[in-house]
Amino acid sequence: MPYPVRPAPIILWRMDPGHVGNSGMISPLTTDPSGPRYFKDRPMREPRTAPAAWHLQHSRPESLVSYFDPWQPVARQLDMLANRFRTVKALCDAQVDSLATEHAALADLRDSLAFHLLRACVWWQVDFSPHAVTGLQATSFMKYVRRHTDRFVDDDTLLDVMTWQHYMHRADSGHIMVTGTDPLCRGNTTIVYGIDGHRGFRFAMQRAGQKLEWNDITHTDFVASCLNARALHCLIETECTAIGEWDLAREEHIQASRHYTQHFRTATQANPVERYATALDQLSRCQSRFGRFEFENIVNHMAFSVVQTAHERGISIADMLRHGTDRTISPRIAGSLKKRARGHITTGTDPLRHAELEALLDQVETGFALSGRS
Repeated sequence: MPYPVRPAPIILWRMDPGHVGNSGMISPLTTDPSGPRYFKDRPMREPRTAPAAWHLQHSRPESLVSYFDPWQPVARQLDMLANRFRTVKALCDAQVDSLATEHAALADLRDSLAFHLLRACVWWQVDFSPHAVTGLQATSFMKYVRRHTDRFVDDDTLLDVMTWQHYMHRADSGHIMVTGTDPLCRGNTTIVYGIDGHRGFRFAMQRAGQKLEWNDITHTDFVASCLNARALHCLIETECTAIGEWDLAREEHIQASRHYTQHFRTATQANPVERYATALDQLSRCQSRFGRFEFENIVNHMAFSVVQTAHERGISIADMLRHGTDRTISPRIAGSLKKRARGHITTGTDPLRHAELEALLDQVETGFALSGRS
């Protein structure tokens, strides 16, 4: 059945005389620009009674993801969206199985989580297979996404921009949907973000009373667009002499984005030790603060993948390292790798999964010192 086309809200921008509107997207969570800060921890131990009520309070997407703050770990936000969707869907299915009346608010939450899981994957350029991540075929998963967008016209338009582009001038880089403004920039210039007819991420600078000027560069993910925007904003507002830091961050993010693309495949990919060693090497060469932030989280994720694979094979971390790569690895790596894996649990996964994942780590032996590789 063809996708139903209905009038889009006025939130599209034409580069030749037009206007800018407000997309009404989720309000970004403001964080301190001085450095990375994670979402404030709430009681995350799901109660045994009234789990539906708990999730209606604690699992809303606006409390799980901050699209406009690049200092929030990508892995953590993706894991929370995916895990909460699976959990809330299971609650909805249990109601149906018991012939109970479907909890309308819980069903709406399930649909909202489905939409935002898809949006987040597009936002950060993450390969997404509904079946691999949620256990659902693509058509079944999209049913929930469309149920959400049928209720929210702004999200319906955003979904269209990211996919079919019935509302957009397809392949027109001058037709741009405004998605929001940068919550962290200061001064008299506002950074505006958007997505164009090529599904590329764009930014513009706007001063009070002046025309909105879109930058010509198209980016494949939001973070790349954000880093370029903040570099230009820095020059405009302060004639920043530390522009080299931004240049380094942009180059290092290009490397990080390749890992993000494979996020949901990390646990199943071959050669986890080699990929961990590669990421560790990339981290050692990072010079920007933001690049180190991204690669610390990536290395921790790779470390967890090594431990997870060791658990599946029933071997120690030392044995994984001994036979997993041709590189020379220090004997101290086994202990530090497990520490990094715990770091991934803390900053890169849904708090509801922490106890389960910590138990998995505890079952894996670090092993003896790596003396004599064979």
